[in-house]
Amino acid sequence: MKNKILNYLAALSIYGLLALLIVYMYPSRDNFNLGNIFKYHEIIINGFFTTILVSVFALIFSVVFGFLLYLLTTSKVMFLKIMGSIFDDIVFGSPLVVFVGVIFYFIAVPLGMNNRLIAGIIALSLYMAPYMKNLFVGAMESIDDLQYQAMKVFGFTTFQKYRYIIFPQLLKIMLPPLVGNLTFIVKGSSLLYFISVDELYSTIDTAMANTYAVVEGYLTLFVLYLFITIPLIRATRYMERRISNGNQNRESEPLI
Repeated sequence: MKNKILNYLAALSIYGLLALLIVYMYPSRDNFNLGNIFKYHEIIINGFFTTILVSVFALIFSVVFGFLLYLLTTSKVMFLKIMGSIFDDIVFGSPLVVFVGVIFYFIAVPLGMNNRLIAGIIALSLYMAPYMKNLFVGAMESIDDLQYQAMKVFGFTTFQKYRYIIFPQLLKIMLPPLVGNLTFIVKGSSLLYFISVDELYSTIDTAMANTYAVVEGYLTLFVLYLFITIPLIRATRYMERRISNGNQNRESEPLI
């Protein structure tokens, strides 16, 4: 453990020296002043928490939409299956920024939804739905046929199957990639800037426009996004290791 910490510190030191070298090589380093950006700390803090708010709600709704999409694509009704498949193709074939623009300007606005924050959350949620659907597909396939046969023998209803058997296992299997998708949502939320949602990127862009402190602004943006995403990335890796170790322990247990 001690050796691992020392290696981490050594690696961080290398990155720190590299950052100092970049600052030293910056042509206008004498004019470098983070204070120009920090004058706008109030709106930046608001943008920071707006990004977190958008990301959390988009994650929740994308899981719901993803499950509904899973039901469509696995339906025995051909029409519903085709509807789900077409939606998959639309999302996988569209850049996120284009998808957000289409949802807002061609669907939300004509329907009278002028709240850009809500429209942005819905757009992100819909865009992530096929990715969440794929998590459900992979997780459901990991549940072996013997369990389904046992549920049938004991006369479980559909609700009981999902409530007591399927969902508890799905949660364990899906949690690491779910947190990974949250990281993608956090980064993707910056594109809500294009529909004028005051998230983190938008607020720092405002500060840069008013102060011309472009380098300072992007550096601040870089650090704040990493402040959100790195813990999520580390949490994902930790959960993957725990699940992997748990599976290995179960496999090593004697059958009798």
